[in-house]
Amino acid sequence: MIFNTLPTARFIMKREILWTPIIGLYAYRIGCVPVDRGKRGLAIKKMLADVSVGQLEPGQLIIYSQGTRVAPGVKAPYKVGTAVLYNQLAQDCVPVATNVGVFWPRMGIFRKPGLAVVEFLPVIPAGMDMRAFMEQLETEVEDASDRLVEEARASLGENVHGISG
Repeated sequence: MIFNTLPTARFIMKREILWTPIIGLYAYRIGCVPVDRGKRGLAIKKMLADVSVGQLEPGQLIIYSQGTRVAPGVKAPYKVGTAVLYNQLAQDCVPVATNVGVFWPRMGIFRKPGLAVVEFLPVIPAGMDMRAFMEQLETEVEDASDRLVEEARASLGENVHGISG
Protein backbone atom coordinates (compact mmCIF):
# COMPACT_ATOMS: atom_id res chain seq x y z
CA MET A 1 0.00 0.00 0.00
CA ILE A 2 2.62 2.48 1.04
CA PHE A 3 4.67 2.21 -2.16
CA ASN A 4 2.01 4.13 -4.10
CA THR A 5 2.83 7.18 -2.00
CA LEU A 6 6.49 6.51 -1.17
CA PRO A 7 7.98 4.97 -4.29
CA THR A 8 11.51 4.64 -2.88
CA ALA A 9 10.66 3.54 0.65
CA ARG A 10 13.25 1.65 2.70
CA PHE A 11 12.26 0.03 5.96
CA ILE A 12 14.17 -0.50 9.16
CA MET A 13 13.30 -4.17 9.66
CA LYS A 14 14.17 -7.13 11.81
CA ARG A 15 17.03 -9.13 10.35
CA GLU A 16 14.99 -12.36 10.22
CA ILE A 17 12.90 -10.94 7.36
CA LEU A 18 15.93 -11.26 5.08
CA TRP A 19 15.45 -15.05 5.23
CA THR A 20 11.80 -14.88 4.13
CA PRO A 21 11.50 -16.16 0.55
CA ILE A 22 11.00 -13.41 -2.04
CA ILE A 23 10.28 -10.71 0.56
CA GLY A 24 13.80 -10.90 2.02
CA LEU A 25 15.49 -10.63 -1.35
CA TYR A 26 13.25 -7.74 -2.36
CA ALA A 27 13.90 -5.94 0.94
CA TYR A 28 17.65 -6.34 0.48
CA ARG A 29 17.51 -5.10 -3.12
CA ILE A 30 15.55 -1.92 -2.31
CA GLY A 31 17.96 -0.98 0.49
CA CYS A 32 16.03 -1.87 3.64
CA VAL A 33 18.10 -1.74 6.81
CA PRO A 34 18.10 -5.03 8.75
CA VAL A 35 18.49 -4.83 12.54
CA ASP A 36 19.52 -7.61 14.90
CA ARG A 37 17.08 -6.69 17.66
CA GLY A 38 18.68 -8.97 20.25
CA LYS A 39 21.90 -6.93 20.24
CA ARG A 40 20.32 -3.66 21.50
CA GLY A 41 23.17 -1.09 21.74
CA LEU A 42 25.18 -2.78 19.00
CA ALA A 43 22.05 -2.97 16.86
CA ILE A 44 21.50 0.78 17.15
CA LYS A 45 25.14 1.51 16.21
CA LYS A 46 24.93 -0.79 13.17
CA MET A 47 21.55 0.66 12.18
CA LEU A 48 22.97 4.19 12.31
CA ALA A 49 25.96 3.16 10.20
CA ASP A 50 23.73 1.39 7.65
CA VAL A 51 21.38 4.37 7.46
CA SER A 52 24.35 6.71 6.91
CA VAL A 53 25.52 4.58 3.98
CA GLY A 54 21.95 4.48 2.64
CA GLN A 55 21.70 8.27 2.63
CA LEU A 56 23.67 8.24 -0.60
CA GLU A 57 20.56 6.84 -2.31
CA PRO A 58 17.34 8.87 -2.52
CA GLY A 59 14.34 7.54 -0.68
CA GLN A 60 12.21 7.55 2.42
CA LEU A 61 13.27 5.74 5.58
CA ILE A 62 10.41 4.02 7.42
CA ILE A 63 10.59 2.70 10.96
CA TYR A 64 7.97 1.08 13.16
CA SER A 65 8.70 3.01 16.34
CA GLN A 66 7.56 0.12 18.52
CA GLY A 67 9.93 -2.23 16.72
CA THR A 68 7.14 -4.28 15.15
CA ARG A 69 3.51 -4.13 14.10
CA VAL A 70 1.32 -3.91 17.19
CA ALA A 71 -2.27 -5.16 17.34
CA PRO A 72 -4.96 -2.46 17.65
CA GLY A 73 -5.54 -1.47 21.26
CA VAL A 74 -2.25 -2.93 22.47
CA LYS A 75 0.13 -0.40 23.99
CA ALA A 76 3.82 -1.09 23.45
CA PRO A 77 6.69 1.26 24.26
CA TYR A 78 8.32 3.21 21.46
CA LYS A 79 11.96 2.26 20.92
CA VAL A 80 14.79 4.72 21.48
CA GLY A 81 16.25 3.92 18.05
CA THR A 82 13.57 6.12 16.50
CA ALA A 83 14.77 9.15 18.46
CA VAL A 84 18.41 8.34 17.78
CA LEU A 85 17.72 8.22 14.02
CA TYR A 86 15.70 11.45 14.21
CA ASN A 87 18.60 13.15 16.02
CA GLN A 88 21.33 11.79 13.71
CA LEU A 89 19.54 12.48 10.44
CA ALA A 90 18.50 16.00 11.50
CA GLN A 91 15.52 15.76 9.14
CA ASP A 92 11.82 16.36 9.60
CA CYS A 93 9.77 13.32 10.61
CA VAL A 94 6.42 12.48 9.06
CA PRO A 95 4.45 10.34 11.52
CA VAL A 96 1.96 7.85 10.13
CA ALA A 97 -1.18 6.34 11.68
CA THR A 98 -3.10 3.34 10.39
CA ASN A 99 -5.99 0.99 11.02
CA VAL A 100 -4.50 -1.89 9.04
CA GLY A 101 -4.40 -4.16 12.09
CA VAL A 102 -8.19 -4.32 12.15
CA PHE A 103 -8.20 -6.03 8.75
CA TRP A 104 -4.79 -7.72 8.80
CA PRO A 105 -4.20 -9.23 12.23
CA ARG A 106 -0.70 -9.38 13.59
CA MET A 107 -0.95 -13.15 13.96
CA GLY A 108 -2.63 -15.53 11.54
CA ILE A 109 -3.28 -15.54 7.83
CA PHE A 110 -6.95 -14.55 7.68
CA ARG A 111 -7.85 -11.06 6.53
CA LYS A 112 -11.09 -9.12 6.98
CA PRO A 113 -12.60 -7.10 4.15
CA GLY A 114 -12.70 -3.37 4.70
CA LEU A 115 -10.98 -0.08 4.01
CA ALA A 116 -7.43 0.01 5.35
CA VAL A 117 -6.24 3.57 5.93
CA VAL A 118 -2.70 4.90 6.15
CA GLU A 119 -2.81 8.53 7.29
CA PHE A 120 0.20 10.82 7.08
CA LEU A 121 0.17 13.21 10.04
CA PRO A 122 1.61 16.71 10.35
CA VAL A 123 5.38 16.95 10.09
CA ILE A 124 7.44 17.00 13.26
CA PRO A 125 10.25 19.45 12.48
CA ALA A 126 13.89 18.48 12.88
CA GLY A 127 15.84 19.69 15.88
CA MET A 128 13.55 18.86 18.79
CA ASP A 129 14.91 17.43 22.02
CA MET A 130 14.80 13.62 21.69
CA ARG A 131 12.50 13.13 24.70
CA ALA A 132 10.06 15.81 23.50
CA PHE A 133 10.16 14.31 20.01
CA MET A 134 9.30 10.83 21.31
CA GLU A 135 6.44 12.17 23.45
CA GLN A 136 4.96 14.10 20.52
CA LEU A 137 5.44 11.19 18.11
CA GLU A 138 3.78 8.66 20.40
CA THR A 139 0.87 10.94 21.30
CA GLU A 140 0.11 11.89 17.70
CA VAL A 141 0.47 8.39 16.24
CA GLU A 142 -1.46 6.63 19.01
CA ASP A 143 -4.32 9.17 19.08
CA ALA A 144 -4.73 9.10 15.28
CA SER A 145 -4.40 5.30 15.08
CA ASP A 146 -6.98 4.84 17.85
CA ARG A 147 -9.37 7.11 15.94
CA LEU A 148 -8.85 5.20 12.68
CA VAL A 149 -9.29 1.84 14.41
CA GLU A 150 -12.51 3.01 16.06
CA GLU A 151 -13.86 4.18 12.68
CA ALA A 152 -12.88 0.88 11.04
CA ARG A 153 -14.49 -1.21 13.75
CA ALA A 154 -17.66 0.87 13.57
CA SER A 155 -17.84 0.22 9.82
CA LEU A 156 -17.59 -3.52 10.57
CA GLY A 157 -20.28 -3.36 13.26
CA GLU A 158 -17.79 -4.06 16.05
CA ASN A 159 -17.40 -2.20 19.31
CA VAL A 160 -14.02 -0.79 20.32
CA HIS A 161 -13.01 -4.14 21.80
CA GLY A 162 -13.56 -5.99 18.52
CA ILE A 163 -16.70 -7.85 19.61
CA SER A 164 -19.56 -8.02 17.12
CA GLY A 165 -22.61 -6.18 18.27
